[in-house]
Parts: sequence; structure tokens; C-alpha cells
Amino acid sequence: MTQATLFICALCRFSATEKSRDGVSGGQYLINQMQAAISHDNLQDAIDLQPVRCMAQCSQPCNVTLAAPSKLTFILSGMSPIESVTALLEFCQQYTACPDGKVPYRERSSTIHQATAFILPSLPGESDQV
Repeated sequence: MTQATLFICALCRFSATEKSRDGVSGGQYLINQMQAAISHDNLQDAIDLQPVRCMAQCSQPCNVTLAAPSKLTFILSGMSPIESVTALLEFCQQYTACPDGKVPYRERSSTIHQATAFILPSLPGESDQV
């Protein structure tokens, strides 16, 4: 199993109209919740959570990217920082279990279906270079 990197924008809002709650942005809230979930389920070896400062949609709810070497890259947008944690954690586990990262569409939750903005092909790996 290849470790996946989960990038979450720390600057995203809770919603289009609500930037923060108690001084915490929606993105930072999602980061905090995902850190706790990854730790609780002992998934630190499978999922490397990397907060980032901007994914160019700061005025919207959370933007997330899931990537790994020689796997598809998923860019998810508009994820609720409060309601998406369970679905995102499940998707990360599905993704790490798939050799190419291509989680079958029917196995993805409706939350992931709705949030999927882009699916990018994998970058060429060392074994792919001539």
C-alpha cells in the first residue's frame, strides 16, 4: 500500500457566507477533524495530511486534493468542514487500497461524487521513464 497525501486548504470557509467560527476557518476545522480521525483510526502510515495555505478557492467551503505516486489525483471542492470527515476518511482508505487510485465510482460516497471537481492522471513515475 502506497501512502497517500491529503492536502487540505487551511484558508477555506465554512460556507460561502461564513468564513470562520470562533476564529477558526472552515479549512482549519476540517484539518483538525481529519487529524483526529486519522489518529483515532491509526492511519498515519496510510495517510499523510498536509495543510496548505491556498488552493485558489478560499471564498468557498473546503478544497481537498488526494494524491500518491503513480496514482490518479482527486481534486475535491466544496466539502463541508463539519459533514465531510467520515466520507473523506473512507475515501482516503479506499484510495490507498487501490493500486492505481481508481476507486470504482459505485463505491464512492455521494459526498465524494458531489465534491469531485477533477480527476487527474498520475504523473509518470520512475518506472515509467525511459
